[in-house]
Amino acid sequence: MACTRTYMCLSVRGAINDLQRRRSRKPTEYRDDTGRALYREEAIDALMDELAQGRNVIPMHKGCGNPCKNSRRCKGFDYKDGGCPGYRIEETEAAHDNP
Repeated sequence: MACTRTYMCLSVRGAINDLQRRRSRKPTEYRDDTGRALYREEAIDALMDELAQGRNVIPMHKGCGNPCKNSRRCKGFDYKDGGCPGYRIEETEAAHDNP
């Protein structure tokens, strides 16, 4: 039996809204390309850059993108609204991923 594998994505507007409500001066859970934790203002700026590029959602898995690096069967990440479209896998393939 086949099932569909999908990966999570982040709503850019939702993340900005969440960050704007925070008052902490500690680094956030958001990171730059080098892995450095971003402060609240830096994270908001980075997410605003994503919106400026027309991206309403962004992938939360490093393999997601367009083209998808996770599978040749995936049609690619939809940054506008759809996120990860997912791709079909066999149940035995899924069982190996969850020990």
